[in-house]
Amino acid sequence: MVPRSQPEKREALTAFGLTGAGLLGVLFAFIQTLLTLSHLESAGKSAVLTGADNELGYPSSAFAMALFVVAAAVGVALLARAELTPGWWTALVVLFSIGVVFEIWTAYLGFTWLLFVQLLLMAAALAIAIVRMPRGETPAVLGVSLVVFSVIGFFAAFRLTVDKVGTFIDPAMVPSCNFSLLVQCGVNLKSWQGSLFGFPNPLLGVGGWIAPLIVGIMILAGVRFARWFWIALNVGIVSALALVVWLIYQSIFVLSTLCPWCMMTWAVVIPSFWLVTLYNLKSGHIPLPPRLRDVAAAAYTFVPLITLVSYVVIAVIAQLRLDVISHL
Repeated sequence: MVPRSQPEKREALTAFGLTGAGLLGVLFAFIQTLLTLSHLESAGKSAVLTGADNELGYPSSAFAMALFVVAAAVGVALLARAELTPGWWTALVVLFSIGVVFEIWTAYLGFTWLLFVQLLLMAAALAIAIVRMPRGETPAVLGVSLVVFSVIGFFAAFRLTVDKVGTFIDPAMVPSCNFSLLVQCGVNLKSWQGSLFGFPNPLLGVGGWIAPLIVGIMILAGVRFARWFWIALNVGIVSALALVVWLIYQSIFVLSTLCPWCMMTWAVVIPSFWLVTLYNLKSGHIPLPPRLRDVAAAAYTFVPLITLVSYVVIAVIAQLRLDVISHL
């Protein structure tokens, strides 16, 4: 029997990993879906959907089950010696990233251990796809990140817009993101800061996030852009960051609230800024002396850590000003 080479072993682990995560995910998502349907059937006319199910209008685990089927199908294909192109792996990273965000959202709105297990399995599928994704000259990480962050940002902006429209229809309506006096969107939506330019701020996100989404998709498709385009993209991201910094200040120091959907927007604008800016600096789109360019290239590899530090700074400021921990 001829021993397997290292690449063959890696392919085998990838295949078994995706197959296992996919099949287990399908199983747990199917059980969660059955439990939801069983509960609705037994409740009869008084049946109501809760959590993410209520937001979507159908069992959220059904969507997760579809994503797990993709993971299982790809894993089985690899076991059958299929060879996936680089574009396939990039697409899987995007798909499973959206899946992880979706699972976090569903668990946040209505935690169950089945949902938590689904989250872990989706994260495992994402990790496998990231490790297997080819490393080339194309800024794949930047492209994937822009796509994922844009989807998250658009979703947060859309949900805020829905809540804002709801308050127009019924001024007494309580937004879905109101959890306490501290963690809520109602105060932010009704304030003048929530309509800085004369219209609800979320509309900026609904329209604005489409641009980086398309750019990310084009990057993954191998499109090359002129230097002016990268600078224009950076100007747009810097403008978004400036607005977010101002809104963070207003939210913490003036309104004394933490809006969940707003914080989701902050959470994706910040890494988008670091990724685009440092990529432009290291790539020479923004001129720098060679030594500073090397510093930017090194910093680009630490964007997750830099982003985490940014989050910690905001969290510390919020804690010192609002005493968040005591309100949990």
